[in-house]
Amino acid sequence: MIAHRRRYWSIAALAVALLGCAVSAHAQTADIDDDGDKFFDRLVTHVQSIESVDEKAQKIIADAVATYQKEVADPEGDPADPESLIIEVLVLMSPEFREALDGYDENGATPETVAAMRKLTESADPYLHHNANLFLVRQLVELEKLVEAEERIADIFKDIETYNDYAFGEPDLLYMLGYCQIHNLKHEEAKRTLEDFLAQFPDASPRFVVTAKQMLAELARRVPESIGEVADLMSFSQKRLAAADTGEQVQTAQQRVIELLDTLIEETEKQEQQQQSNPDPQQSQPQDNPQEQDQSESAPQDSKAPNGGSMPSGKKAGRRINPGDAWGSMPQADRDKVLQVLRDRFPGRYRALVEQYYESLAEQP
Repeated sequence: MIAHRRRYWSIAALAVALLGCAVSAHAQTADIDDDGDKFFDRLVTHVQSIESVDEKAQKIIADAVATYQKEVADPEGDPADPESLIIEVLVLMSPEFREALDGYDENGATPETVAAMRKLTESADPYLHHNANLFLVRQLVELEKLVEAEERIADIFKDIETYNDYAFGEPDLLYMLGYCQIHNLKHEEAKRTLEDFLAQFPDASPRFVVTAKQMLAELARRVPESIGEVADLMSFSQKRLAAADTGEQVQTAQQRVIELLDTLIEETEKQEQQQQSNPDPQQSQPQDNPQEQDQSESAPQDSKAPNGGSMPSGKKAGRRINPGDAWGSMPQADRDKVLQVLRDRFPGRYRALVEQYYESLAEQP
């Protein structure tokens, strides 16, 4: 094998784990065997036709491919990862490709490494074009630029047959498409994509298979118009705002958050009113102190939030909030009251997310 090695590309998976991307090339190895290794034969022929690749590099590539094919044909052989072989060939073919990989090795996925790989996707060389597309998508996912990543993957699948003539990674692309669709709030599309992934590529990377099943399980448990949907919308909005995207889809998601929070708070208040109008007799306690009773009756009545929080009567906290403008101009005292309601109303694991979301709105100009 060629000595020039590169670490595998990483992608985000399930938002909290699986940053390591295991290449699922073994899922396509059977196709290579059935095709008589024509894929790599075509690759060698292509390299030999490039005048800028010197004879020494051409020989190294041809020898590496021959060694790989020999190992594949040997029942006891241990062939290298075919995608790794393609990467090494491309490194010798293209100084620009090598430079893009060096930048990623040194700095990880950055706007600069994305720009370098994006430029390679415009190459007239079909091997550079299609493989650069795969690596660009992986970097976009790692940087959570999931809207562009989804769009690029969808474009690749419009002509996946041609893509497969020049690159590996179809299982990875299908998995990443489902991942992007989930985080872009396209839940039904994500469900179909992940089911297709498991059906078509059961031998893909075990980590991909496991997490695809986990994502499908989460989709099955998803309850519309619940606090879970609020969290999804907030996460989507935060990621898009971090990517400097303030377009219509983001604004729609933010407004939906406001509407759901308003509804959830109102439902809580109604439940409390019902409980107050139908108190539990066992919990009723007589008031022994007439003075305390007088003070209670004469005190201003506040709407009680769960767990002891409160907000002034007649003020619906959720309705006071509009993405950016209204929230940013709301007095700090009113903001604190709203946040207190949110702290009291929502399960603990969502509270930080809810507070962070609204506090980020306050920072918008």
